[in-house]
Amino acid sequence: MLALHHRPERMLIPELAGHPAHLHIDLLPDWQGKGWGRRLMSALVDGLRAAGVPRLHLGMVSTNAPARAFYDRLGFVELAVADAGPVTYLGRDTSLLG
Repeated sequence: MLALHHRPERMLIPELAGHPAHLHIDLLPDWQGKGWGRRLMSALVDGLRAAGVPRLHLGMVSTNAPARAFYDRLGFVELAVADAGPVTYLGRDTSLLG
């Protein structure tokens, strides 16, 4: 992970240019399913909207079905990215409510 931290250019994926904000969220299992993730995401989206950021994206391991269901409920849609490997990229518009 440290090596990846020193290579930010890896995050420059042309297909994601229209979704300039990137997010990453992890909740420990004891905190999942209690509304904390939804609240955190709502606060992030509200802040991005207030700052004038139109869209955001994230990358997730494609086999993580519970995470995908969570993001689907929040209005994220799949973004086509060539050669994404084991990652699915999702994005959404910040004009959607939290």
